[in-house]
This record gives sequence, C-alpha cells and structure tokens, in this order.
Amino acid sequence: MTIGIFRSLLGIANGAEQNSVTQLAPIVVSASALETPVSQSPANVTLITRKEIEAQQAHRFSEVLQQVAGLYVDELGGRGGVTSLYLRGSDPNFTLVMIDGVPINDPTNSRGGSVDLSTLTPERIEQVEIIRGPLSARYGSEAVSGVINIITQSGEQESHHSLQLSGGRFGYTREILQVNGPIGPASYALSFSHTRNDEQVKNDRFALETVGWHLKWHDNTPVKLRLTGQFTHTASRAFPEGSGGPRLAFLRDTEKRNTYELVTGLHIDQTLTDDWQHQFSLHLFRRTQHSNNPGVLSTPTMFQIPPNNSDTTYTRIQPRWEHTMTLSPEWSLTGGMQVTSEIGKRNGTLKLTTLGAPTDLETDFHNTRSTSALFTEVSASILSNIHIIGGVRVDIPESFGAEVSPRIALRYQATDSTQFRGGYGEGFKLPGMASLSDPTIGNSQLKPETSKGWDMGIKQQISKASLELELTYFRNRFSELIDLDPTLAQQNIFRLVNLQTVTTQGLELSTLYSPKIWIFAKGVLTYLDTKIQGSSEALRNRPQWSGGIILTVQPSPSWTIRTQVRAVGSRVDLQIPTQDDEIAGYIKADLAITYRPTSKWTLFGRIENLSNAHYEEFQGFPAPQLSFNIGIGYTS
Repeated sequence: MTIGIFRSLLGIANGAEQNSVTQLAPIVVSASALETPVSQSPANVTLITRKEIEAQQAHRFSEVLQQVAGLYVDELGGRGGVTSLYLRGSDPNFTLVMIDGVPINDPTNSRGGSVDLSTLTPERIEQVEIIRGPLSARYGSEAVSGVINIITQSGEQESHHSLQLSGGRFGYTREILQVNGPIGPASYALSFSHTRNDEQVKNDRFALETVGWHLKWHDNTPVKLRLTGQFTHTASRAFPEGSGGPRLAFLRDTEKRNTYELVTGLHIDQTLTDDWQHQFSLHLFRRTQHSNNPGVLSTPTMFQIPPNNSDTTYTRIQPRWEHTMTLSPEWSLTGGMQVTSEIGKRNGTLKLTTLGAPTDLETDFHNTRSTSALFTEVSASILSNIHIIGGVRVDIPESFGAEVSPRIALRYQATDSTQFRGGYGEGFKLPGMASLSDPTIGNSQLKPETSKGWDMGIKQQISKASLELELTYFRNRFSELIDLDPTLAQQNIFRLVNLQTVTTQGLELSTLYSPKIWIFAKGVLTYLDTKIQGSSEALRNRPQWSGGIILTVQPSPSWTIRTQVRAVGSRVDLQIPTQDDEIAGYIKADLAITYRPTSKWTLFGRIENLSNAHYEEFQGFPAPQLSFNIGIGYTS
C-alpha cells in the first residue's frame, strides 16, 4: 500500500467508496520543473494534504508543520509571538517559503528574511510541499536548506459555499467564509477569514484577517491561466525577543506589531506542441510592518536593547520564464530565466537617550537591488527503475559576484517495495537589506551565505503489515554565516560580519501504518547534531531529538478522531536577563474530533495541550496551558 493510499484514507467520508478516493496519486510540483508523483520523485519530499489538515482541525499553519521529520517549529510564547521554523538545523531564514510559487521571505526584517509563520492560516491550503536540501539551483537565494510551498485550493465546476464558526478558551474566535464555483469560462475560489486570540500568556494578543483568491481559466485552448493570491492583516503584541518573556523580563511592556502582506501571482501555461511546454509567471509580494518595541533591560535599570520603533516596507517583483521540451519518453530538458527586483526601506528611531546619549538615532535605510538568473534542468529515466534530476542555475545579483548553484537527485526503485534516494545541492542567500544597511550594526561589505548539502535514504514498504518506513541521513555545511563581530563587541562596537561555519547532520525517520482502512498511524523522529566551527557553543533552538506520533481513527464515515503526541528534547536558548541557557524538553498531546451528521453540516472540537503540560520553547516564555475550541461548519 503506497503513501498516497495511506493519506487518501483520511478523505473517506459520507459513505464515499474506497476506490473513488485512492485513485488519486499525490503530485509534487515544486521539487522540479515537471509535476511528478511523490512516490517517483528523486527529491526528498513530504506532502501534507487537505484531508490531513481537516482531520487535525489546525488553526495555525505552524501546527501543520509539526508532523514533519527534520523540521522543528517553535513559537515565542503565545499566539502573538513570532513563530519560526528550522529545517535540518538551519537558520529560519534559510528556508524559502512560497504561496502558490510566490516567495514570501522579507529580507528587510530583523531576522534576516525568515518568515513569521504566525501570519499564515491553513483554511485555504490544498497541499503543503516540504522539499529538503539546497534548492538554489531552481529557486535562487533563500532556498539554502529547502523549500516549503503552500498550494491553495482552486475553484470547482460546481458552486459551493461554506461557513465555519468556532470559539474557545483565551478569547479564541475564528470565522471562515469560502465560496467557489464556475464563472463563465473560469472557476474561482474566494476565502475570507478572521482569527483572534486574547491573552494566552501574559500581555499576549493576536488578530489576523485574510482574504484569498484563486482564479483558473478552463477554455479548451493550449493556454491555461491562473491568478492566485491573498491579502493579510496581522495585529499582535508580545514580550520582545531576548527579553526573557513574562517570567524573566524586567520591563513589563510588550512589543506591538501591525503587519500587512499582499501575495499574488499570475501563472500562464502554454502547450506549443505535444513535446514543448512554455510557462510564464509574474510574482508580486509586498509587506509593510509597523513595530513598536519597548526595548530589553539587562538589569532592572539598564537597557541592553534600547526602545525603538520602525515602519518597514518591502516589495519584490519577479517574472519567470520556463520552457520544457520532452526529448523522448525518458528524457526532458527545461531551461529558463528569472529576474528579481527588490525594494526595501525603513523609517525608524533607536531611542539612545534611554542609554544617556544626547540624541536618538535614526535607523532609516532605502535599498534596491536586482538579480538576473538563468537555469536549466534535465530529467531522465534509465532502465525504467532509475530516475535522475540534475540542474544548475547562475544568479547575477546586483553588487555581488555571480553565484553558481548545482543540484542532482536520484531515485532507484530496487524492487516494488524498496526504494533508494540520494541527492546533493548547493545554495546561497544574499545578505538581508537590514544587515547591509542598518545604521547601527549593518555592513555593506557582507558576502552571501552559502550551503552544501547531501542526503541519502531508503523507503521500505511492508504490504503484509500495511507498514511503510523511510529513513534518511543528511549532512549540511553552512559557510560565511552572518553574525556580530565578537572582537568589536568587546569594545562596545556592534557590527555584522561573515563569521561562522556550521555543520548539521542527522537522521530522519518516518513511519506510516494502517492495519485497517479506518485506522491510520504516523510516526516521525529526528536526530540532529550541530557544530559551530571553532566554538564549543551550541546553536540556539535546535533540539537534538524531536518527534511525534499521530493516530487517526475513522470508525464511521461521520466520525474522525485524531490525536497527536509531540516530544521535544532539551535545547539551548539565550535571553538577556538570565545566564541560564538550557530549556528542558517536553511532551505535549492534542486531540481533535470531527462529526458530520449530514453531508452539509460539520461539528468539530479540539483540545490543545491535553495533559496541560507546563513547558517553555523560549526561556521565560511559558507556552499556553490547556486550551479548547469548538465549532460548526455548513457547506452548500
């Protein structure tokens, strides 16, 4: 039984026949130029389907990612804190995150371009693709350790409308309205949602509104057209990063952030001949944020980080052309080009008068840069059981030297039930605009950060036991990492430099087990070893061991019961008010129940932190205690 069938089992509802579900094979679209069934892809890919998200009753995108081996997600206290991801031990800004192929990393933020996952919600998601390993050969900068592509729901040929209302502890409310259907020669999917959380932990608040769209033209012509996108507004407040949170912070004021994001893409697929396809896409991402940070005290009377406020705007426009030629049933060749234009600016003030300085410091900057790229990819099937993808990309970023990024991946189907995979890639990341231009710590001479990574693994299916096992070993080397110069810091001069080299290696284990058609179990385990060259210090927020078990039971078409247990080992964190740098591990359990009394009505409930475990993901930032929500949904 394949992984596609395992996951499709979750979709059985309202008496649907098994064969109507299992005939759909999961497709991965982001790992290479050609759409490929996940079971045949040479890349190291994990897919999360809509059915899995619905069974989980997830209301945060970060929850969806917690079931993936090799991927660790943490949240700064409650819902108002920043949520970050670490793929195979890399920094959060080394993973490229996309929505329908449109990148949403913002290099003007203080985190070097990482995506705050708290601004993303799962109600529009059709599929999430997690591709591990450097992918700059296909996507350029930011894809240093991997790519996460969020694919949204498209419209259908029949009209559907749905409304969902839910509420729960800590002032949680969520309202979702979705409509989709045909409109002339096209189909559309529109989504409106609002989420609010009051104080989960002390002085924590969160509110998020999202409007999403997906239009697709269905004319019987060689040209296929799609317009996708979403607009979000997030208002949040929480204790600042590094402050020590509600438990340790000397200053009790919170950081307030107000964020607007626009993500949209125009995608045109054209079939020129039976063997020649042309693709053009135009991506736009614009993000504005107002931040008011109260600063961080190192003692009850001394600021380590002065109060500051800023208004930041980032815009990226990215046209991309791709041509794919099928040379034979076994060989295909893809070539293309991409131009990325970026504009980043910030108006801000660092209140140095709190440190005794005579005046405050303006932290304004305005940056523009353009990057042109050429890329090619070859896909080949050899002897019917070997599939190889190889590619190379040349990026020519403005004010930097050319970057060449190769990649190769191989899948060997040894038997019907045994598969081997392996791959190697190189990646790079341009310095963030704040790192280059910040008046206090910026350095215009910074070089791009780079990576080299490889992995190898085996996937084994044991049909008689309805069991699938996948084990992968990986190793990455990250060079020219940007950090504060420690020598200058001893002189109270703070300046970013290319300083560190870091290696990460480990094992990823995934298991799928379905002894009955109505029982589905999944287990993930990650072992991670990280080293900073020339240092005995450990990297922050990287647990050596993490994993979990998910059990989904569907005793009848009307009922779905899902429980998840997540275990995270001890890890290192640094907060300014304390010298204690180790955080204890924890075990957390969640439970979700869905009941469909009719084809139109759905009742659901979820308990998070079922055992009311007391733990912290950051020193001094208690995680929310037991919470629950219940809701009702109607679809016509």
